[in-house]
Amino acid sequence: MKQHSQLVNICSAFLAPSKITSTEYLVNGLSNDNFLIRTDSQSYLLKCYQSCWPEVALNAQYELSKQQVCPAPIWLDKQNKRAAFTYVEGEVAESYLAMPLLAKLAKVHAYTTDTQTMDIASQLQAYRHLLVFKQFEKHLNKVLENIANMPIEHGFCHNDLVKENIIVNSKSVYLIDFEYAQTNDVYFDLAALAVSFNLDSSTKQALLKSYQVYTPSELFYLSMHKLECYQVVYLLLCIGWYEQRAINNKVVELRAQLDELLASMGS
Repeated sequence: MKQHSQLVNICSAFLAPSKITSTEYLVNGLSNDNFLIRTDSQSYLLKCYQSCWPEVALNAQYELSKQQVCPAPIWLDKQNKRAAFTYVEGEVAESYLAMPLLAKLAKVHAYTTDTQTMDIASQLQAYRHLLVFKQFEKHLNKVLENIANMPIEHGFCHNDLVKENIIVNSKSVYLIDFEYAQTNDVYFDLAALAVSFNLDSSTKQALLKSYQVYTPSELFYLSMHKLECYQVVYLLLCIGWYEQRAINNKVVELRAQLDELLASMGS
């Protein structure tokens, strides 16, 4: 972990060092090292990426910030895989916010860029060796077959809509951490919301109808079955991700949600 003096030196590229009043490591970031940099006038988020440089995500955040969807990147250091953003003060969304959240998400989905479509089969393959996948292989193969036979609603998707990536304050709701963003079926993001907030059946139906308000109706195939199929996929991806990192409390929580979902689907 970087020391305060190292962070001051890094931030000198976009801030005068004398203005920095405090630095804090943010423990919620599991894929990258995130630091809250406070000055006497403003706060910033410094992200140090552990894997690849998220060019597409950063470009998207810059454009989407103009629509108040997310914080804007203000400094990029591609060589060292670092980026600074304006820091959004607020709290993690602990309850489903319906229309304000879906209005922002629809803007993300409408963002136009040329990216490869997320290969869900490839993503799943990385976890196929885990016991949970062997246990649920029959169910997974069934929902993937069902998804393949349904219409596709392509959009630019966030692909990581856990509650921790949804920040709420008195002004609005904001999405953060776009590192996994790329073209996908919009149902992947909708399923992520259903999982993150553990929505019941009636609230999921309302989610789909509310989302449809922001989408030309002829372009959106409203289907609870499709949503729940994508929930199974999303849950297994999350369980695999957390299990590989031995974050067992999350694994237990999501396994319980998966069991309940499959029971309700009659699987």
